[in-house]
Amino acid sequence: MRRRVDTLEKPSKRRGWAKFFLFLLIGSLSLLLGGFLSFAHHVDGIKPPATLSSADGIVVWTGKGGGRLQAGAELLAQKKGERLLISGVNESNDIAAIRELSGLSQDLTDCCLDLDYAAKDTIGNARETAVWAGALGYDHIILVTSAYHMPRAQAEIAGAAGRIRITPYPVERADARKWYKSWDRTKRLAQEYSKLLLTYARGRSGERDTPELEMKPVG
Repeated sequence: MRRRVDTLEKPSKRRGWAKFFLFLLIGSLSLLLGGFLSFAHHVDGIKPPATLSSADGIVVWTGKGGGRLQAGAELLAQKKGERLLISGVNESNDIAAIRELSGLSQDLTDCCLDLDYAAKDTIGNARETAVWAGALGYDHIILVTSAYHMPRAQAEIAGAAGRIRITPYPVERADARKWYKSWDRTKRLAQEYSKLLLTYARGRSGERDTPELEMKPVG
């Protein structure tokens, strides 16, 4: 009789564990979905400040989405920052090409533009931004990048140099729409959300070594 009771208890325990893991899986997926919805809603609501105060410097991160260079050049021309750093510049783009793409005047190019050719990804952008700001003693920057990229950009800069105050200045392409109205945008946001979670998961704010300054001052 004892053996029969034990035999009956084992399937019951297995069903209990199966229910537990199923509950855990559903709960995890619900958290991920809820987090994505919150992220997508937040990203769709990010806009350039209506009233923009001046900062110590302006930083543009190159990448997908047009208008970033032009926005950075306009902010510099409006004296919203002392200098402009363009991070992640393709090696094929020289000073003349950057000036033509951005519309920056020759005077501002000569005096106030720095180009970073070293950064190859978001982590590199953050590191070079932190080094640039630290070398110049800047505590406050205006960051120009795409809206969907802004949360991860801020997280990476906080990891590289938490003391820097960031004013987000998002730039989107002209065809940007609400994420639920465009499958391409939904897919892009899902990819960016995954990368943001990995950034948080790394938790390497205390592990990142400060790199050497690897950028080219123009003026």
